Amino acid sequence: MRRSIPASPFTVTAIRAWQPSTPGSPDDWRTSLGQIIVEVELDSGVTGLGVGGGGAASIHIIDNVLRAELTHKEFHTPLEIHENLCEFTSFYGLNGIVPMAISGIDLAIWDAYAKSHNMTVLGILNPATEINASCAMYQTVIDAAGAKLAFEQGMAAVKLHLGQFGSDPSVNRIEELIQRTRDAVGLECELMLDAFGNWNVYTTRNVADRICKYDIAWIEEPLLPQEIAAYTELCRDCPIPIAGGEHEYLINGFRRLIDAHAHDVYQPDINWCGGLSTLISIYELANDHEVRVCPHRGSEAFALPAIMALDPNPLAESAREWFTAIAPLTHVERGRAVCNQGMGFGIDLAVTG
Repeated sequence: MRRSIPASPFTVTAIRAWQPSTPGSPDDWRTSLGQIIVEVELDSGVTGLGVGGGGAASIHIIDNVLRAELTHKEFHTPLEIHENLCEFTSFYGLNGIVPMAISGIDLAIWDAYAKSHNMTVLGILNPATEINASCAMYQTVIDAAGAKLAFEQGMAAVKLHLGQFGSDPSVNRIEELIQRTRDAVGLECELMLDAFGNWNVYTTRNVADRICKYDIAWIEEPLLPQEIAAYTELCRDCPIPIAGGEHEYLINGFRRLIDAHAHDVYQPDINWCGGLSTLISIYELANDHEVRVCPHRGSEAFALPAIMALDPNPLAESAREWFTAIAPLTHVERGRAVCNQGMGFGIDLAVTG
């Protein structure tokens, strides 16, 4: 699965980045190092928007490190710029804040590049995909009632967030919740779990052994992201597939995970992992190794075109309700997401006030 991207010369003439206000965002690092908006302008006058992570730290990197490397140089595709930025930052930028900054830049460039070709990003990635096609979704919930509502609204799957059970959970209580949820949604609805990095190998196996009879699609991030050897051990004999990768960066990071068989399902976040260029490479790598990719926050405007164009089993996670700085929000009808209709990612800055 290799994508041919149309090549034509262009130059980035300007770039700016800022952190928008996000009322209702989580009271943790996801706000203090929160989402940034990146805007680029090409020599043609076309502008593009992207969203990255890392807050003020990423903005500092863009303003003081990446701008000079990015602007007033001729490139031919967004992939070429992405490769250049990754090589330029390789001594200090393999993980964390730098890839989060690159993500915002990469997405803004893809947006402008597609607009300059009078195309959607979806059309560039796979011209055979109809612009009004829709993608099945899943909703994150905390209880059986939320799962039932999501299923009734058309969601193909629901994910139970188990953060409330902490690091030493009661297996009995978890099983009770899962049984209630499975009873509420029936057997047609796919059911996943998110442990939010709270568990260890022993706990995860105990839980998995008890609940595998409920047909669980995956357990997401039961361990901390750096515990790769433990993930490999867990995947070796866990009766439920293990998902992760939301906090991994760039293609070399995902290659390391896949080589270690650290997960069964890989969940890159397009606004953190390195952008669309990295996500394309992840899909190619996953195809070669016959593993599943299910991007984090997949129904948002940036990841959805890649899922619909590249994924053999497309499933998009519900969007963040609190991030409203970009408009329009992805249209959802009966639990299915539809890509924005405009050129590029089909987005603009939301009107405030």
